[in-house]
Amino acid sequence: MRHQITVFLSFFVLLGACLTAGTAHADYFVWRDVKTGLSLSFPDTWHRVSNADHNDILTIMPPSGRAQASCRVRGWEDGRHLIYPQRFNSAIQKIDFSLSFWDNYLQEYDNHQIYNMQDSAGLGRGYAGYAIAGYQSPVPGPFMDRKALMSAALYNGEVYVLECSAHADAFDQWKGRFLSIAHSIDFNKAYHELYVGNYRDFMDDPRIQFKGAEGDDSVLY
Repeated sequence: MRHQITVFLSFFVLLGACLTAGTAHADYFVWRDVKTGLSLSFPDTWHRVSNADHNDILTIMPPSGRAQASCRVRGWEDGRHLIYPQRFNSAIQKIDFSLSFWDNYLQEYDNHQIYNMQDSAGLGRGYAGYAIAGYQSPVPGPFMDRKALMSAALYNGEVYVLECSAHADAFDQWKGRFLSIAHSIDFNKAYHELYVGNYRDFMDDPRIQFKGAEGDDSVLY
């Protein structure tokens, strides 16, 4: 009898474990800025906090304890390159949103240094510069050595910068989650995937010649 009861209880313990494993899932919150059209997703255990600067669009933090992990998205207008066709966007990124950009960006922090930097990354729908840097800062919590993952893109006259950081010793534990947030970012679509839109590229077509009634004059188009 005792053996039957033990088997019976073991069955329900196993069943409960299976049901719990089957229903476990992570919930994500999708956020969109009405003004800029920027959107991103993050775990619903993270929460919004007050922005530190006037150009911050969103600042979020997880329950990370002493790591003080956080991500913020910043944005500002930059219409200098709107005159250029979008086929130059990659070159513009390499010129204006590369090493010199990050050097200037990090001036607001103490003892900053860039550990890794690369071009031709992506953020939302734009070409982006990507960097891993270290600095000392009291934002968003106590003054500490922090390490950050950063990405900057220019899209349709707007500069967007994602900066996710944590205590330097805890950065590697949070890097994967920071990248997940970076991959979720999207912008309002402003450009067609094809440079000539939905039209057939007719610029290389042969020219058309129209001759006069007597054949003594012609017009080329």
